[in-house]
Amino acid sequence: MYRRVVGVAALIAAFVFQHCTDSTSPSTPSVELYSEVSSSTVRQAIQSGKGNTATGITLVDSIKIDRVRILVRRLKLHPSEDDSSGKDIKTEPFIVTFTSQQQLVTSATIPSGTYRWMKLEFHRLSNEEADRFYSNPAFADFIPPERYSVIIDGRVYSRGNIQPDTFTYRSTVTANVPLKLDPPMEVNENTILRLVLRFDPAAVFTTSAGIVLHPLDPDNRSLIEGNIRVALKALKR
Repeated sequence: MYRRVVGVAALIAAFVFQHCTDSTSPSTPSVELYSEVSSSTVRQAIQSGKGNTATGITLVDSIKIDRVRILVRRLKLHPSEDDSSGKDIKTEPFIVTFTSQQQLVTSATIPSGTYRWMKLEFHRLSNEEADRFYSNPAFADFIPPERYSVIIDGRVYSRGNIQPDTFTYRSTVTANVPLKLDPPMEVNENTILRLVLRFDPAAVFTTSAGIVLHPLDPDNRSLIEGNIRVALKALKR
């Protein structure tokens, strides 16, 4: 009789343990997105005194990036380049912040499958959104006096200056940015897909000739605005 009682109790304990384990483990795949800058310092990639000075460009020795913020309208994972397929991760305006410290941006559940692209949209707030987020301190810098999509804070070290100049570069660029996941990422049941959205300041503030662009020189603005669109990469964490 004692053995029967012990056996029944063991079966009940095993069932309860298995039930608790199943209820606490994830049953569907999920994604976690992190952000980081590839390097916070942008330096000259050319040698001085070689006749490489570009007319109209203020000479800069280096730039130190403190923070990058991008206002995003939508974030989506795709199994292919087709915009009609895929899984929305975020559909409300949100701000992605990049610093030297990697940080979690968002997380969400996703269907099982293989994902090859991540797409996001740089965004300027609409009138309705500006009214809705007006009292939210996270959006305060993106509303008045002009609605911005990208804000970059840092310090610029110009030639001949002992102390760096602080700067804030504000952009109104808007773009749909497709980021290829190479290799493709396969997720199955109970899988957590961890991705890193990496921002490369050197891609923004450096010319193809290796000249560092002064962020506040108006002659550089068109170059910088175009570079912002290609400064992001999506990587597996």
